Amino acid sequence: MRRIYHRFPQSIDLDFELARPFREVLACIARMHDTHTTVRGPDGLVKERIRIQVADGRTQFLDLEALVPLPEKVTEVADFRVDLQRTLLTPEKRLPVSENVFFLRIVDKGPVTECYVAKESRLGDLDAMDLRRLLKGACE
Repeated sequence: MRRIYHRFPQSIDLDFELARPFREVLACIARMHDTHTTVRGPDGLVKERIRIQVADGRTQFLDLEALVPLPEKVTEVADFRVDLQRTLLTPEKRLPVSENVFFLRIVDKGPVTECYVAKESRLGDLDAMDLRRLLKGACE
């Protein structure tokens, strides 16, 4: 089933191809969902978390947990909402550093998968190239 969001942005920040079939890219995206890493930043430890939602009913997004296994429930085209959150971890509390929200569309093109990325707003410190790097890293 195609999972298309009817309000996907018309202006794309980045388009690229992944040298992987559509089903493999879906599996990579499912593995990325709800994961986090901790890195040392200039102010201390920073937790980087990834949350991914998939288009549902053309007007909203649904958490990926509701569509397990993802490769069996999605075909041809899928739109995702990718939320990259960064939080500064201090001994006293957790402070949000930034939140970057992207729309990601993947299209089945046989042996390769086309990807289109658009950032939801200009806020945040990441751009479409950062999401591309994360996605390519998860699929290798």
